Amino acid sequence: MLDGIRANAQSWGVKLAFGIIIVVFVFWGIGGQPGPRGIVATVNDRNITELEFRQVYAQLEQNVKNSMPGVTPDMLQSFGLEQSALQTLVMRKLLEAEAERVGVEISPYELRRAVESMPYFLDEDGKFDADIYLTTLKNAGQTASQFEDSLRQDLLPEKMQALLSAGAYVSPQSVRNMYDYQQEQRKVNYLLFPSEKHMAEAAPDQADIEAAYKERAPLYSMPPRVRLEYVALNPAELSDPSSIDDAAVAAAYEARKDSFFVPERVRAAHILILVPENASADELKKAEDRIKAIEERIRSGEDFAAVARETSQDPGSAAKGGDLDWFERGQMVPEFADVAFALTPGELSGPVRSPFGFHLIKVEDHQASTTRTLDEVKDELRAALAAEQAAAGLQDKADAVLAAVMGGQSVTAAAGAQGLEMKDTGLVSADQLGQTLGLRASDVQSVMSTPAGETLDAALATDAGLLVIRVAESLPAMTRPLDEVKDELVATLTRDKARKLAAEEAEQARKGFADGKPGADLLPEVKESEAFGREGYVPGLGLGMDLVRAVFAAPLKDAGKGVWLEGAFTVDDGAVLASLAEVLPPDDTAWVAEGPLREQQMLNERAAVMFQAYIMELSKNAKTRILMPELVQPKAAPQL
Repeated sequence: MLDGIRANAQSWGVKLAFGIIIVVFVFWGIGGQPGPRGIVATVNDRNITELEFRQVYAQLEQNVKNSMPGVTPDMLQSFGLEQSALQTLVMRKLLEAEAERVGVEISPYELRRAVESMPYFLDEDGKFDADIYLTTLKNAGQTASQFEDSLRQDLLPEKMQALLSAGAYVSPQSVRNMYDYQQEQRKVNYLLFPSEKHMAEAAPDQADIEAAYKERAPLYSMPPRVRLEYVALNPAELSDPSSIDDAAVAAAYEARKDSFFVPERVRAAHILILVPENASADELKKAEDRIKAIEERIRSGEDFAAVARETSQDPGSAAKGGDLDWFERGQMVPEFADVAFALTPGELSGPVRSPFGFHLIKVEDHQASTTRTLDEVKDELRAALAAEQAAAGLQDKADAVLAAVMGGQSVTAAAGAQGLEMKDTGLVSADQLGQTLGLRASDVQSVMSTPAGETLDAALATDAGLLVIRVAESLPAMTRPLDEVKDELVATLTRDKARKLAAEEAEQARKGFADGKPGADLLPEVKESEAFGREGYVPGLGLGMDLVRAVFAAPLKDAGKGVWLEGAFTVDDGAVLASLAEVLPPDDTAWVAEGPLREQQMLNERAAVMFQAYIMELSKNAKTRILMPELVQPKAAPQL
């Protein structure tokens, strides 16, 4: 679960960039040599440990299972997750080294903000709950220090991506062109040849049904399933904050005072003029002259935010008038931070040189470091202490329920005696079980291998608390029998065959067009569709990707000229012949509203491409050695 939490802290752009490493491996190669025990590979002078590798592999495996609930072990083998895990870690090590080179790090404030924003650690009011945080980590067998060190490693690529992609740019015209392309709509005139009239002749015989069932058997496979009776013990639900007196809260505050420290921070805005890493003296002077000219405009009275929107080359802040929000000293490169923290609110800096270019910095506010007072934190601290108290007695309650069930009581009765209730999962697969109850993979395996009628001999830990589980029913993997799926299979086969017959009818009619147009007998049947886009759905006809592609490929000059497209196109209700009736360009009013969002989307895409190119360059010059090839070698895909 913790890997999943950290995964949510990573940006899409970083994940997208992982794929580029595959190309690097293909063209630049990775050496393989035996090495020290526990070291999977080295990247320049940095080690990739076996523990790191196994953690990333487990995270990738869980991601696949979450997106493909029915995935089988054989399918997992075919995905080459070993290589993906290695590629991920190689990129991480390269970015760590690059971050050190330019002085970028994840500050304590950034780390805390990331932790406090994670939904896993929020209470019912949507506020960060330190007790939920610590309990979740404890149940997962990690300390806060271990989790935060790992999270810091995951956040660094995201921060590096933002810095390295700061020069991304798209022209207003290219944004508008893409918007027009995506939002253009068209209408068609069409003749529908319904599949309904062919349904009787399309009905399959028994031989067709049996052949189709055999061919589609994998579609009807069911994984092993279980039905569980369980009792959930959650410290957050069982806690009673009113039982914690003021003296206990005050004592806990003194003991935990360090956790309430708020570091010095600044709120500032900036204007950035980018300078390439290996800029020539001429390029450097041009950039410096430009930032000085911008400085002069602001000192002459122009609004900083307005000038930032016009001139700044930082896509992340330019649209916000250069606003960087609050940041701590360690969040910025030293050259930037040293100046920002020396300015007074309202003061404008002169040009500041950093690894990324020239900045003008304007400080809006400056807050000294402080420690939150007991008054400010007493409510959340009281709740945390109550939950800790409940957690301490949680195992005793679980043991009491377990002993009663083992002694012959029903789960319902045993739970009721402790003021708890029994719940039933219904029939669920292993993947559904992990998602529903939040069990670890090893615990899911234990549950799935427990015979029906038996109770697990120990309560299982989850992020929320403890579970006492009895397996009420257990079904093996199976293929649904033909009798069970026959009706839906017959309906599918009949519908598909009827559409095919309708398409043949339409093709025949198209051949009979005089001068490429339908005859008098068909003209009354011609209808005009509503407007539709490129997504594939045509109002009144349903899904028809082939039709939509052909319509949007038709020349603009053919619109309304009665030029019928070649061939017939299948849709939900049969087959159609069609001609382009009208082209509707996007509405300018909608563009005004959506343009900024579209520009940001294209900027994000361009930034991702820039980041990929940067990673490619780092990888090209890296010396990577595999020391445990047996661990990272992809498993052979099963033979079909």
